[in-house]
Amino acid sequence: MSLSGRLEIFDLGSLLRMLTRERRTGRLVLRYGDNTIQVFLYDGSVVYATETRKNNRLGMLLKESGYITQSALDECLALSLKNKERLGKTLVQKGVVSLERLNQFLLRQAENTVYNVLLWDSGGFEYNDVPLNLGGAVEYKLDAVDVLLGASRRIDAIGIIRKMTPGDTDILKIAADMVGDGEIRRNADESKVLALIDGNRSVRQVLDKSGFDELAAYKILYSLISSGKVEISMSKMTPEELAARAVKALGKVDPRQFREALDHLGLKRSSSLRVVLARIFREALSEEQIMTAAKNQALKISSPEEKNALRKLREENRVPFFREIIELLCRSVAA
Repeated sequence: MSLSGRLEIFDLGSLLRMLTRERRTGRLVLRYGDNTIQVFLYDGSVVYATETRKNNRLGMLLKESGYITQSALDECLALSLKNKERLGKTLVQKGVVSLERLNQFLLRQAENTVYNVLLWDSGGFEYNDVPLNLGGAVEYKLDAVDVLLGASRRIDAIGIIRKMTPGDTDILKIAADMVGDGEIRRNADESKVLALIDGNRSVRQVLDKSGFDELAAYKILYSLISSGKVEISMSKMTPEELAARAVKALGKVDPRQFREALDHLGLKRSSSLRVVLARIFREALSEEQIMTAAKNQALKISSPEEKNALRKLREENRVPFFREIIELLCRSVAA
């Protein structure tokens, strides 16, 4: 699979959660200005991350953090080259660092890298499935959602957080595909806010009832949204609200990105549902036009197979800018 686009359209949280759920193995490249970040995944887990603006070589990072001495680093580097092994494995085998310490360090390194991307206000990304040879290497696998969750907790600028969270009047719900308790590390504060989300309360109501100050409450909510445990309830929105959101979201998407997203959804070029979505996209110039387009195109989804495909797309959609138009189309089909 190959996927590319803009982070203004497909945010990092959605992207990492998708790659995790699909258990992808490959390389995710994120670019902003002269900075390039690479995140390597194996079977849906993060195994390494690098950043061009920082010296991310493992040995130097461990030395600068005080975990190893220069002499120990030189010795292990020479041995790893001689044996054609990864430095991490050599460091552990020589007893210079423990496997637990190495994994803890790599987790912090990945969190720091993801944290930097969360602060970007724009940027591009490109993901490609590529084989990763972990044979003979120290295998450390970091849950991508845990990394995202840990990084999101560190953001302390309320302006940034509010920009990345839903509006105050949006209704929150527990995600349908929420992973089981224990799979994602949560603290007591996050559990308290999560307990307030019932599919009826708005963002503002949840924040007010939480008892936390504004900054703390937004940070907790953003952590839950980033980890995929909480999402906006589409069912509580009026058609006009959905249309307004759809126009705003699709206005940032160019035709090439839209076609790539359709490919990612698994819709063949001959699929009638793909044709319907493409026609709605072309009409997404105003709220009125997109609502009319959804009603007109819904008439073309008549067979049980097509309706089932649409329902499945609604349940399994992983492309954020498709959410509103799929919801509008589903409502029109059911009407």
